[in-house]
Amino acid sequence: MGKWIAGLVAGALATGASAADFTLVDIGTLGGPGSYGAAVGNDGTVVGCADVLPSGAHAFAWKDGVMRDLGMADPGGSSCALAINDQGVIAGRSSAREVVVWNGSAVTRLGITGDVGGINRFGVVVGTFDAGGIDRAFKYSNGRVTPLGTAGVASAANAINAKGEIVGTQGGRATVFETSRLDFGNGAARGVNDRGMVVGHVSSAYGQPSAFLYRGAVTMLNAPSYSSAVAINDGGQVVGSGEGVYGWLVDNGIYQRLADIPDVVAKGWRHLEPTGINDRGAIVGTATDPQGNLRAFLLVPKAKAAASKPLRLGKATSP
Repeated sequence: MGKWIAGLVAGALATGASAADFTLVDIGTLGGPGSYGAAVGNDGTVVGCADVLPSGAHAFAWKDGVMRDLGMADPGGSSCALAINDQGVIAGRSSAREVVVWNGSAVTRLGITGDVGGINRFGVVVGTFDAGGIDRAFKYSNGRVTPLGTAGVASAANAINAKGEIVGTQGGRATVFETSRLDFGNGAARGVNDRGMVVGHVSSAYGQPSAFLYRGAVTMLNAPSYSSAVAINDGGQVVGSGEGVYGWLVDNGIYQRLADIPDVVAKGWRHLEPTGINDRGAIVGTATDPQGNLRAFLLVPKAKAAASKPLRLGKATSP
């Protein structure tokens, strides 16, 4: 499973305040020991990939305790689902790194090798493809793949919202593509919600990454240093990861380490790495279970997530 799991930028420990409580759900597997949770829809559907026997991994879609095997995406190979929209359209890749889209029983192959960053409610897929040996951002819409950014410069599209705003990296800098072309400095933009709020990390002159949020101005999040924000929902809740502390949540300015959630502690899970959060506050990702296997998880809020609360911001800086 390790080859399917992208490493996250890391960070040091920070203190938190009173925090929300969650139930930890083990997403399960397709017969093998491990699984990877990539994204969660607003209806609670989780997508990712899971080990199959005797070898390889298949993309899956899970909901309400039932895991559906999406198949291999190419003959004799593996697959991984990486993004889902509220219409149930899923984007991912095959073992040959070909980008594919599942829509019901239909599988569309995009004819490019690369990775998927996200998909919006209109079915527009963004990600990264191999452009002659250089990774370049792309978007796929209405049957057409369109390169993003500048030719010859390495780039990646990591997320897209309903407005079509696409965030990612270009030339090692955190970027909003196409619409506003914002540049936040050295780092990566990794998530964007439908309100146009962007999260990711920016690096200091000494190479220290820090998690940021952009809402008209850049604000550093109340999160560990050496850390990156990876996703944001429409209520402004942000998940990220930091070195030594692994996954965290920032909700209304309050920082919470996922490993400290009582149900996580009680069940003995470790090293929770979030990959997404839906508008109901459910967090998806991958962790180490008590047997030492990598397993997809879903953290479900025990109380209704306070999605309507205003996000507390700190001191703003220019992008």
